[in-house]
Order: sequence, then C-alpha cells, then structure tokens
Amino acid sequence: MTQKRLKAMIAIALSAVLVATLCGCSLVVDGVDVTDYTAAQYTTYDYFNTNSTVSCYLPAERAEELKELWEGEIKESLKKVEGLLSQDGENSDIRAFNEAAAGEILTVDAITYEALILAKQVYKETDGAFNPALALSVDLWGFSPRFSEKDYIPEKPYDREDYKKELPSEEYVDAFLSLSDFSETVIYEKDGTYYVKKSASTVVVDGETYTQTLDLSGIGKGYCADLIADIMREHGFDFGYVDIGGSSISLLKNARREGQAELGEWEVSVLAPDKSGGYYFKAYLKDSSLSTSGSYQQYYEIDGVRYSHIIDGKTGAPYQSDVLTASVYGKSAALADAYSTALCVMGSEKASEFAASLKGYTYTMAVGVESGYRVLTNADGRTV
Repeated sequence: MTQKRLKAMIAIALSAVLVATLCGCSLVVDGVDVTDYTAAQYTTYDYFNTNSTVSCYLPAERAEELKELWEGEIKESLKKVEGLLSQDGENSDIRAFNEAAAGEILTVDAITYEALILAKQVYKETDGAFNPALALSVDLWGFSPRFSEKDYIPEKPYDREDYKKELPSEEYVDAFLSLSDFSETVIYEKDGTYYVKKSASTVVVDGETYTQTLDLSGIGKGYCADLIADIMREHGFDFGYVDIGGSSISLLKNARREGQAELGEWEVSVLAPDKSGGYYFKAYLKDSSLSTSGSYQQYYEIDGVRYSHIIDGKTGAPYQSDVLTASVYGKSAALADAYSTALCVMGSEKASEFAASLKGYTYTMAVGVESGYRVLTNADGRTV
C-alpha cells in the first residue's frame, strides 16, 4: 500500500454526520424510522498510512455496540487486509510473492485470493490498462512506499540520486515492462486452499536477476471498504459510510436530508484536477461505492512533463493520456478502484467506450483541454 498521505479526493457532506437534524419531523428511509437516530464517527490513521473512517447513524442504545465493533472486527479487518496485501508487511502474501523465485507456487489467504481474482478480472476486461504486475515499474519511477520515508537513500541498482529530477534508464523501463504480463500469474483453489503460481519469466540487467512483482494498492483500499461495509450491514448498521483514504468509499444509506439529495442519499463531491481546491462534480448516492484516480495527487514534473504514480502497462512509464482524473461508482469499491485507474490509462475516447459498457457502474472523467478541463460522464443530469 502506498505510504504517501494524500489530500482527500472525495468529500462527503459531514455536517449531517456530526450533528443530527432537529426538525421535529418524522424521517423514514426505506421503511426504517430514523428520526431519533444519532451520529457516531470513528477514524484511525493506523492502516494504509491514511485515514480510515467509519461514520454511522444508529439508535442511541446501540452506540456502545458500534464502538465494540469498531475496536474489534472492523479494526481487525483493516489490519488483516493491509497486512496481507501490502508490499512490506511482515506477514504479507504480496511480499512473499514478490520475494519468491520465478515459477514458485505459494499458498495465500482467502482475502489475498479474492483480491487477486478481482484484479485478474479487471486486467482482462481492460486489456491490461489496470495491471497489478507493474510493481517494479512503480518502484523504478519513484512511487513505492520506500520513497516517502524520511531517511530514504538510493539503494537499488536503478535508483537515481534525485528521482524527481532524473528519468530512469530505458534499459530498466523495458526490462521491467517485460515482466508485467499478469496473465502469466496463475491463481487457483484446491481442496479449500488458495494458491498463486508466480510467472516463470525473468530478466537480467547489469548482472541482477529480476522476477515479476505485484502491487495491489490499486484495489486494496476498495476491497477493504467493501469488506467493512458488509460487516456493518451484517450487524444491522445500515446507515453510514466507510471512507479509506478519501479515494475509496463505500456508502450505506443516509439518515438525514442534505442539499439536493433525496432522503437516504449522500451528497459526495470529487476534487477538481486543477489547483483551485474546488470540486468538479457532485453525485447523490446510497448503497453504492465510489472511487477516484488521477494524475494530480502523486506526481513530479521534469521538463514540463508530469510523471504520476499510475503506470501504463503498454509503456512501463507513467501514463500520459488526456484523462486528468476518473471517478467510477457502482456496487463494488474494489472494482471501482481498479476501473478508475484503468480509465486514466486508456485515454478519454477508449475509456468512454469501455466505461459505457460496464453494467451497474457510472463514470465521470475530467479531460484536459487547453483552457483547463472538460467533464465527460454517462451519469444523468441530476447526478453531476
């Protein structure tokens, strides 16, 4: 998981979360009287190196039950998902995969298996525009967790003295790209045990042998948001939301009326890709998930060219399409995470065509133009 603390890309109207409406009128959402529900919110910075927040409306007598759920099952889920899917966790399945020999077969946790299956699905659907097998390329361009450490010093053969001022060697770009065929990684289950067979491909550069490595940061936070939202529903907490990092959000129902939203919906806004600090669209959602990706949060510029953390699997370099940011909303936060990344890589023409074919998902993109950006979407007029 990325170790860089990001400015929140998605904002939810929090006034209604923190202060219950005292209108004296009855509020019924999907057959549930929520008039006397009160608000509770818990946040931690202990996982994914970003804020993870659970906000909930609930009967006052269930407040202690939610607190226990937060301190127990929810935090345990955050810890487990991050631990399994991170690249540097002590018991990480992804770390074990990355350190394994080419062609090796490893047993993995059910969570890792599920996340990898979802990643495989989107990799195939997007023709590789979403590709978790680009971890070496991500590291080559300076966007792995180690680059954000205060005591970072060059340690790899391909490291530059100042990676934000000097581009990597084309030799390494091409070599690492040759290891990024995710279809070569086999994921399967047998007799209740989950396995991953690592690609047998290797490449040698300057006497050093490299194998395929994975980076699930493009799907991990969304996967975790989905998991926690399911936990809340299983315990009867149907009003609230889960927000991990301000870019991966799973929404339940809203128990208060806000702005232009219908009763039960949340009003969410997505940060504009310019430096205005404003938002480029609003959506009104319930029982849905929303994820945003873009080139304007993690990047550096060299000679006027922006190099972001999203790597194009066709070039092995940061993507250079006209899509500045893409948001996807639908049932799964994990899939929305992966789809929004893929849309950025594809470019607006191909992305619009692909996203329009997705059943149950809506997209909004900010596309760069000379005057700033224009918005492309398949959402209805009220949503944007």
